[in-house]
Amino acid sequence: MDRKKEIIGILVFLVSLFVMLSLVTYDSAEEPTVSPNIAISNRAGIIGVYIGHFLIKMGVGYVSFILPVLGAVWGWLFFSKKEVPFLPKLTVHGLLLALIISISFGLSSVTSLSDYEASGFVGATLAKLLHDFLGSIGTVIFLLASTFVLIRGYFNWNFYDPVEKLGALISGLISGGKNAKEEKSLDTQKREHTSRLLEGLKHRRESEEELSRTAAEEIAEQKEAPKLENKTVTTESPTAEPEVTDETVPAESPSINEKVDDEDEKVTEAARETEQSSIADDSSGDYTIEEEVIEQEIDFDAKVESAPKRSYQLPSVDYLDHREEVAPSASDSELVEKADFLTQSLSTFGVEGNVVNIAPGPVITLFEVEPAEGVRVNKFVQLSDDLARVMKAPRVRVIAPIPGKSSVGIEIPNENPSVVYMRSVINSGKFVSSTSKLTVALGKTTSGENFVIELDKLPHLLIAGTTGSGKSVCINTIISSLLYRSTPEEVRFILIDPKKLEMAAYRSLEKHHLITAEDIDEYVVTTPENAVLALRAAEKEMSRRYDVLAEAVVRNIHEFREKAEKDDSLETMPYIVVIIDELADLMLRAPKEVEQSIARLAQMARAVGIHLVLATQRPSVDVITGVIKANFPARIAFQVATKIDSRTIIDINGAEKLLGRGDMLFLPPGSSDPTRLHNSFVTLEEITKIVSHVESQPTADGIQLQGTKTQIGIDGEFSEGSEVQDELLPQAIRLVVTHQQGSISLLQRRFSVGYSRAARLIDQMEQLGIVGPFTGSKARQVLVDESYLQVLDDEEQS
Repeated sequence: MDRKKEIIGILVFLVSLFVMLSLVTYDSAEEPTVSPNIAISNRAGIIGVYIGHFLIKMGVGYVSFILPVLGAVWGWLFFSKKEVPFLPKLTVHGLLLALIISISFGLSSVTSLSDYEASGFVGATLAKLLHDFLGSIGTVIFLLASTFVLIRGYFNWNFYDPVEKLGALISGLISGGKNAKEEKSLDTQKREHTSRLLEGLKHRRESEEELSRTAAEEIAEQKEAPKLENKTVTTESPTAEPEVTDETVPAESPSINEKVDDEDEKVTEAARETEQSSIADDSSGDYTIEEEVIEQEIDFDAKVESAPKRSYQLPSVDYLDHREEVAPSASDSELVEKADFLTQSLSTFGVEGNVVNIAPGPVITLFEVEPAEGVRVNKFVQLSDDLARVMKAPRVRVIAPIPGKSSVGIEIPNENPSVVYMRSVINSGKFVSSTSKLTVALGKTTSGENFVIELDKLPHLLIAGTTGSGKSVCINTIISSLLYRSTPEEVRFILIDPKKLEMAAYRSLEKHHLITAEDIDEYVVTTPENAVLALRAAEKEMSRRYDVLAEAVVRNIHEFREKAEKDDSLETMPYIVVIIDELADLMLRAPKEVEQSIARLAQMARAVGIHLVLATQRPSVDVITGVIKANFPARIAFQVATKIDSRTIIDINGAEKLLGRGDMLFLPPGSSDPTRLHNSFVTLEEITKIVSHVESQPTADGIQLQGTKTQIGIDGEFSEGSEVQDELLPQAIRLVVTHQQGSISLLQRRFSVGYSRAARLIDQMEQLGIVGPFTGSKARQVLVDESYLQVLDDEEQS
């Protein structure tokens, strides 16, 4: 399709240039004929003569030049694959305007009986037709009206505004003269009043100075308490001056003061009326309309190719389908019209406020409303359902107030919402430039800005929402993002899926990113019993990692991994992300064990690189308990049914007003104000392509968590498990002792068995004392030599 557009664009552009050459070199004296005896001056040859003749003389005259110009523009846009939304409308209006100009030229030829070359045959014929029916003046009026209609339809100009502004200017000049006279008379009264005040103040000071001199003479004669009297004199004389200007003036001339007060009240009332009128004028449509953020995409594959080469190659971004957004965005005029209607609706419900800012986005548009003086913000919250009705929106969310602002936010869904595809977020600068191995391309904000998170900084994530709100897609987004960022040596997953369907696509990653415990026979955990065992195994792995970090004298996994890059004797310690798709089912079957394990991991596992992602469709207090909630500061709330569910997840209302289909509220750690996001969408076909690519990469070293040696029943009580000896155990013992390597991958290759069975064989060897205990990613130490094989042969013979 792109190649076809390029070819069409080149052809249209070149044909337009040829037509332009024909018109520029057109000579009206040349007739369109084919004869070897006639010299042709047109640079485009005989075809150019025909083109010029039919477009100029038989067409619309000299305005035909607009045709090759428009054709060249269209050809260039096809070739460059650019989209200009207003170009089709501009083309139609331009052609109609050209026809009006041609008719205008034709009208002059009709009235003056001159040649119709300037207007062409079409323009002259239409001009004559209009002239016969409407006359000269009527035709001119018709053409002017048509021109105004075209200009008004395209530019959305209001021709009444200049007339109204001119009238306001004239009335302002007339009233300005009257106001100037009134101000002049008021200034004269003020000057007279000031002069009287100064004269009274002068007399008052003279009388006070005379009293002060008399008092000083009396003090000098009597010689009694000089310090006290002197202090009194020195304190009264300086304070008397400022007090006279404020307090003694009303006593001198109360009538003048009352007159001035009356005049001040009139001026204040006039200023208040002017301010109210200006506010009313501002509310008519002077809004700040922000542009929707459209970030330029960066080639993710280019950065991967520039990285140091290694045997494991990360997935290509081409596995994510490239979809062009076709949903039309609202124009500025539509946004202003909606803002005016919102202001009128608020006024209808008795809440006064003006829209001061409009922020359009891919899914919703945020209208910032400045409440009038004395209006409480909770009135806006109470009107959310009524606003949804009058605005014809499924839901309206009110932010009262917007954090850090004095305005109230009203989020109204777009009529044509866009879909946030994962490819655009993967190719964003934030995702590409991130250095964390746990970066997740979560989605976009309400303004269209790409939004990514880093799991190692959260450090755990709680996701909740009703069925169909987008939880499973969010989990797929998290897993896919980590597959794009990390190799199996850097990130491993423990996937717990009680529904047995949501994570089935990742089962084939057992030799790459998935890990499980020794006593679990599945890599994507689906039963509550195995889920508890997996969480207990994660706890044991956490304790073991703390011992390893303490021995290496480091504080966290980041420092350990940096040290391991320089010291080959240290083990490779990948991050472990534990993902539980439906927490409610586990809490129903084994609530005590699940809650204890999750709480302990959430409290301590961050430093050793173990992170939890929990999802549930039932955000009730018996599922999201206080112990779990306290250890998950980062939470995502998708659409829920009630305000209670919203408060259970993010401690505030708002999630019940979301739209579903990936619309979420993300509460970051250390914040009480959630951010509204739109989750990036990834399809099952795209996930299959990514997983297939990972399968094609070299397998990673087998890592298995230490088992708990116990099984759990439905009632939650543990009992010791009894295992039956595997028929391959004798052969496996011979292989391990011969090679002196207790490796699970060795058993897998030689006996063509799965990871779980090979792990059970190693576990049975440990019970027999043939191999040592679990040591992480390294092969187990073999505790016997080849002489043990002789003992094994004797037992078999006996």
